[in-house]
Amino acid sequence: MKRELILNLAVSLDGYVAREDGSYDWIQAPADSMPNTDLQFDNPAFFENCDTVVIGHRSFLDLGLDDIPGAQEKQFLIARRGPEEKRGNLQFTPDLVGAVKELLSQEGGPIWLFGGAQIADSLIAEDLVTEYILGQVPVILGKGRRLFAAELPEIPLKLIESTVTDGIAMLRYRKVGK
Repeated sequence: MKRELILNLAVSLDGYVAREDGSYDWIQAPADSMPNTDLQFDNPAFFENCDTVVIGHRSFLDLGLDDIPGAQEKQFLIARRGPEEKRGNLQFTPDLVGAVKELLSQEGGPIWLFGGAQIADSLIAEDLVTEYILGQVPVILGKGRRLFAAELPEIPLKLIESTVTDGIAMLRYRKVGK
């Protein structure tokens, strides 16, 4: 199966993926089921389907693997400034773009681009992301780490699914022509 890189992140209404200090305590469902849609985005099925997770070093240190379902069965590609290193199912690399390009040339399942924002921007700038799944959390942070902070090329997208779960709008977009 041809692999795809899929960005799946929670984002505030004003476009932030984390507070200035990198925390994400604001990512909580308001438990408002009134606007729920019949169709629900199945995050657990998405996570299970991905065989590789791309994550920044800071996000990896902040989050660890405990909050990622099935982490022991997945491969992790972790960006960092130090030398290339492999530890079990963890691969640390200073050349994230090159490592992702290599993964995309191989057979396998979808690759989940977890974040953070800087690595997402670098991979988007290289036109490597084919699908964008954004969980729109109903909060305005006002400042923090913005998704799409870099100057990026124009990328036409098509909305392929929209659902609401507990007040969080899940929006799935694909690059046009992919």
